[in-house]
Amino acid sequence: MSRTRAWKGQLFFGPRRLLYAGPLGETRPHAHHTFQLLLSLGEPVALRDAHQHVVTCQAAVTPPDVEHTIASPSAAVVLLHVNPDDSVGRQLRTLGIGADAEAWRCAGAPLLTQGVKSVPKRWADAELLSHSLLQSLRADTRQAPPAHPAVKRLLRLLPDLLEEDVRLSALAPRVGLSAGRLSHLFGQEVGLPLRPYVLWLRLQRAAGHLQRGASLTRAAHAAGFTDSAHLSHAFRRTFGLSPSEIAGVVDWVLPPPE
Repeated sequence: MSRTRAWKGQLFFGPRRLLYAGPLGETRPHAHHTFQLLLSLGEPVALRDAHQHVVTCQAAVTPPDVEHTIASPSAAVVLLHVNPDDSVGRQLRTLGIGADAEAWRCAGAPLLTQGVKSVPKRWADAELLSHSLLQSLRADTRQAPPAHPAVKRLLRLLPDLLEEDVRLSALAPRVGLSAGRLSHLFGQEVGLPLRPYVLWLRLQRAAGHLQRGASLTRAAHAAGFTDSAHLSHAFRRTFGLSPSEIAGVVDWVLPPPE
C-alpha cells in the first residue's frame, strides 16, 4: 500500500503466497505481479480501474499486472497475494478475469461464501484461510511433494545459494542434470519455474531479515539482491508496495521452522 498508516495489521509471508490481515487505507494507482484476493470484513471497499470506473464491493479478485486503485478504506480486510506462475496461479488464470473493476467484483463474489468473520492472528489460521479462499475459486491448492532426487536435492541447496549464481546453467551440474532436463523437471515437480521460485525465496528471506530488525540494505544483500533499490523494485513489482513503506509498521509473520 502506498500509505503507511494502512499497514497496522499482520503480514503472513509464506511459500508462493503473502496474506495481509488488518486495516486498509486508500492507495495510489498501482499494479503488481500477483493475483490479489480482497475480502473486506468491515466497510465495502471502492476499487478504481485504469479507465476510472469505480465499484464498491466486499470482495474482489484483481489479476496480475493490471493497474488498480483502492479508493476507500476499510477497518479490517484480508488481502491474499498469489504467485501467478505456480500451479495455483495458473488455475486462477483460467478464470479469465478482465482488466475492469466490475470484472474484479464479479470474480470475488465466491470469496463471500466462506463466511469469514475475523482476521487471522496465527500462522495456522492464515494458512487455513488462504486455502479456503482459493478453493472457493475452484483452485486446487494441493501439491504433491517432489519425488525426483535431483529436484529434492536442489530444493535443499537453494536456501544456501541465494547470494551465488542461481542460473540453471550453474545449478544443473550441482545435481547432475543438464540445464534443459533440470528446467523441465523443476517446473513439473515444483509447479513453478526455477526463476520465479528463486525470486520468491529471496523476497521471503529479505522479509525474515526485516522482521528481525535488519536495515533494508542488509536484508537485500542477505537475500541475494544487488542493493536495497533492487530489493525495493522486486518487492514493489511483485506486491505493489516496497518494504520501506511497511518496515517497522506491519507485524511480519513467517512460517514456523520445519
